[in-house]
Amino acid sequence: MSETTDVKSRLNSLLENDFIDSFRRGIKQYMTDRITIICLAFLTILVFISVFDQFIMPYEHDALHRTADGEIARLESPSSDHLLGTTSSGEDVFSQLIYGASSTLLTGVVGGLVIVSIGLTIGMVSGYYGGRVDSFLMRATDFAYGIPIIPTAIVLVAYFGMGFWSSVLIIGLLLWRGNARVFRSQVLQIKEREHIKAAKMLGASDWYVITRHILPNMMGMVVLFFALGTGITILLSAGLAFLGFMDPFVPSWGVMLRGAYSSGSMTEAWWWALPPGFMISSTVLSIFLLGRSYERVNEEQVNQVA
Repeated sequence: MSETTDVKSRLNSLLENDFIDSFRRGIKQYMTDRITIICLAFLTILVFISVFDQFIMPYEHDALHRTADGEIARLESPSSDHLLGTTSSGEDVFSQLIYGASSTLLTGVVGGLVIVSIGLTIGMVSGYYGGRVDSFLMRATDFAYGIPIIPTAIVLVAYFGMGFWSSVLIIGLLLWRGNARVFRSQVLQIKEREHIKAAKMLGASDWYVITRHILPNMMGMVVLFFALGTGITILLSAGLAFLGFMDPFVPSWGVMLRGAYSSGSMTEAWWWALPPGFMISSTVLSIFLLGRSYERVNEEQVNQVA
């Protein structure tokens, strides 16, 4: 018994040291890519803006502005007073753009977490235990694949209401299907490795094997799908907002696009429509590239070990 415990402790020590060394090498390799650094800097600035938006905004996002004649400053072009002009209601576009960053990012992160959590749980359980459990979960995944995303999201949002959290959770619950099968295939490959079979022979529990051996080897794929889920959630929520199925009282970049379109001034007031569209595309692209870069570095490390 004592010999088995000693072997386990040595094995754990070796794994922990190897994990720390590979993590350090991965960070150095990750930060050598110029595109990765640019994307990381962009998202860092965006997070900073989201946290301190109240101190950065020149005006309140819903403040009504007037001209020197006392009239509402409708669709004013960019100037020193309004860097990105005003909306058809006389609100400052730049302030709305800053204020909408926090809700847009929060939507993406929560949606990405829901997507990865459900997909990873189903894929992990299905791939590790196999048999009837695997068959049942994969049939459930097949059924989920048959559900159209946007029409179903519209129906559910209309039924449960256009609350912020309900909308995000509905999006997450509809998008997990895309990664469950990938995680399952990863588990099927990893669980056949010799060190995992050795851990089972030493009496390691299923929870121990999953959390200490299988999950760390899947982190590259987990981060990649989290990034994909975050980006897709931002795009889908912006699309639902544009269609009018998101809460208009929770300012976001999608709601800004909806407002510009509803006013009929998208081409005339380019300063109102282009900035939120540019921020949505830039944010999603940066998140995708960061996730792909991490997955690439992780894959290269695994190949080096192999």
